[in-house]
Amino acid sequence: MVLQVRSADGGLVAERDTTNMVLRGGARLIANLFAGIGGAGRIDSIGIGFAGEPGNSELLALTPPDAALAIPDAALSTALPPESFEIKDDLAGFVRVNVSARFSPSREIAGVSEAGLLAGDTLYNQVIFEPVTLRNGQDVTFFWQIDFPFG
Repeated sequence: MVLQVRSADGGLVAERDTTNMVLRGGARLIANLFAGIGGAGRIDSIGIGFAGEPGNSELLALTPPDAALAIPDAALSTALPPESFEIKDDLAGFVRVNVSARFSPSREIAGVSEAGLLAGDTLYNQVIFEPVTLRNGQDVTFFWQIDFPFG
């Protein structure tokens, strides 16, 4: 995963590059899609959180902010429209899904150190990175490359 934070004029403010962990709930989501059961839906949003350390594969939610910060839940996620996804199926040995997730902060949010892709309330993955402060007016973009090997 790569995170880029750009100012209103397009200048790069911060960048993070790290790997992610697919969670048991994410693996179950894929399994349910295979079986066509459980009301499994597509990845439809990105969330941000405040974890200092990676969780384990049983993690169900991103780490919320300190209650004293009074950050509403709506400020911690954003919807992913279908055009956020690009599928590349002409690669040797794997199919890749590129996800370009734009996050537009509605207020200053200090100490963001975690992100994840969600399908409804199901957290697919967790990414931990060096904390960054997001501000209203910035263009924040998360890039994921998700590979599904075959052969």
